[in-house]
Amino acid sequence: MIQEMNDISSRMASEAMAERPRGITERPALLLVKLGNEIAQQAEDPLAAMGLSGRQYMVLAVLSADTPPSQLELAGLCGLLPAQVVPVIDELERRGFVARQRSQTDRRRTMVTLTDAGREILERADELGRSLVDAVEPAARDVLVEALSRSSNTAR
Repeated sequence: MIQEMNDISSRMASEAMAERPRGITERPALLLVKLGNEIAQQAEDPLAAMGLSGRQYMVLAVLSADTPPSQLELAGLCGLLPAQVVPVIDELERRGFVARQRSQTDRRRTMVTLTDAGREILERADELGRSLVDAVEPAARDVLVEALSRSSNTAR
């Protein structure tokens, strides 16, 4: 499956570059939007085959790395409204990927934690994510990730 995703990713990247108008390639913001949309489109079906949406993947990833102290902070870290993150967490909890519990220090707060099953599905989704950017030369990928991370931090 990974090799198939690499082949699809490489082919789509080649086709996309051939079809991209100068009106987009000459405008970095539009180019980033277009590339983001293409990557999301490439990931949508394989993620769905795993039973995950993009938002679910994002929530699992944030939980694994950031361990937010409450559901409210989780929503903020994901760039979602609390009302948007609740149904995502509901479904992840129903499937056994996350667990909710009341905070021992503040009973008004709900803490969300990743389960072992959540870590396993996250690893599978991460493999897919890596396969989508494998075609990019490692040094260029590192520079791109660093630049995007810096830009993301200053855009808040």
